[in-house]
Amino acid sequence: MLKNVFAISLSMSAVILLLLIVSPLLNKRYSAKWRYFVWLIAAIRLIIPVRIELPEAPVKLSVPNQTVVFRQEGVPVMIMDDSYTPKDSTSLVSAGYAPVITLQELLAVVWATGTVSFFLYHIINYIIFKRRIKPYCKKINIEVLEDVLKDMKLKVKPQLLECNKIASPMMIGFLKPTILLPGNHYSKNELYVVLKHELTHFKRGDIWCKLLLIAANSIHWFNPLVYLMVKAANRDLEYSCDDVVVKNSDMNFRKEYSLAILKAMQKTEKAVLSTYLNGGVSNE
Repeated sequence: MLKNVFAISLSMSAVILLLLIVSPLLNKRYSAKWRYFVWLIAAIRLIIPVRIELPEAPVKLSVPNQTVVFRQEGVPVMIMDDSYTPKDSTSLVSAGYAPVITLQELLAVVWATGTVSFFLYHIINYIIFKRRIKPYCKKINIEVLEDVLKDMKLKVKPQLLECNKIASPMMIGFLKPTILLPGNHYSKNELYVVLKHELTHFKRGDIWCKLLLIAANSIHWFNPLVYLMVKAANRDLEYSCDDVVVKNSDMNFRKEYSLAILKAMQKTEKAVLSTYLNGGVSNE
């Protein structure tokens, strides 16, 4: 499996690098929606540990079959490959050495440790954030929410909370999506555009997409290009949401939306695995 992960990471690095290089051209010719869709396809490919073999693979990875040898006290002293053959099968043991793990197994342990640690880091931070803000949240009911739900033809209503611990609107929650509004005073028009933004994220399931990106990043934590891909995908996620919100709207609505974004950007507190109002309206 580790060979497949490395092979996929290497092949997708070329794709990611190409997309990042041509990104200025894509920004002009394609909407953020399609760029975001491409990033999600790349993320899905990164988390599938199955290598698709070509007739003649352009890149072949081969990890030497080596053994890491430790002293019995636990201090590593030697890495041997198959070409090394001791004169006596008991010579290593009698000399105080013992073969413990092959190099492939060692790399697998390092990779698995990094993957689990990276993923747990984000999940634990997410849980800590939810617990930290919980005492400062309270349920609220506002008429504007019903208006936005009706205009967007949404029958499922996420929970709406006011939270004095956050600086800007956001949405969190996988099984129970929740829109969080800061304690700041918002006009009716501002509430409308803010709620439409977050409900657009809710309707598209963008939080689950963010979890997909985190999973891909976790598996390929050793690849710096994947970090750049995740950053670009999160950016295009917000831009594509902006495009959906302002689609077919008049100039007054676009102005209100831009002002709401500017207001949120001044105090944005980015929380892991959440959507937030800070992107800005794209000019495409």
